[in-house]
Amino acid sequence: MIARATPKTGPRRRRLLYIEDHAESIALVEGLLANRKDLLLVRAADTNLGIERSRSERPDVILINIDLPGPGSAASLVGLLRADPATEAAPILALSGNLAPEAIVKGLEAGFFQVLTKPLQAGPFMEALAFALEFSAVERSEENPVLLRRHWHKGFRDGQIQPLGG
Repeated sequence: MIARATPKTGPRRRRLLYIEDHAESIALVEGLLANRKDLLLVRAADTNLGIERSRSERPDVILINIDLPGPGSAASLVGLLRADPATEAAPILALSGNLAPEAIVKGLEAGFFQVLTKPLQAGPFMEALAFALEFSAVERSEENPVLLRRHWHKGFRDGQIQPLGG
C-alpha cells in the first residue's frame, strides 16, 4: 500500500480581481504580489470578463483600470458590481491616469473604495490593498450581519450621513 499525503486544508486564499488590459501593468502588480502566498491574483482583460470572473471567483478586493476602452463608464461598472451579491461587499480600488483632484473625488463619489493614480506606486498600492483586504474581512465576517460599506455609501450618496460636527 502506498501512503499518500493528505492535502492540508488551510484558510481560503484571498482573491484580488484585477481588470486591466495592459500587460505591463499586470506584470507590475504580479511582481508586487509575488511573495503574497495568501493572495490569489485573478486577471480579466476587459469589463465583460471582469464581471464574469467577479461572479465565479467572488473576489475579496477588485482593482480596476478605469481608463479601459469600451462602452460604459466606471460608475456604471461599480453599479453593476454593487448590485451583484458576489461583489456587493468587495472594496473596489480604481486605477486612473487622471491625476486631477476632481477626477479622484468623482471616483470616490461613484463608489470606489480608493482611487490610485498611474503610474502605480508600490507603497500606496500595497497600503490601499492591505486596508481594502482588512475592510473586506470585516464585511464578510459572521459577526457583521450588515454590509457596512454598501449602507454607508448609500447613506452618503443620499445625504443621510453628515460629517462629524455637522
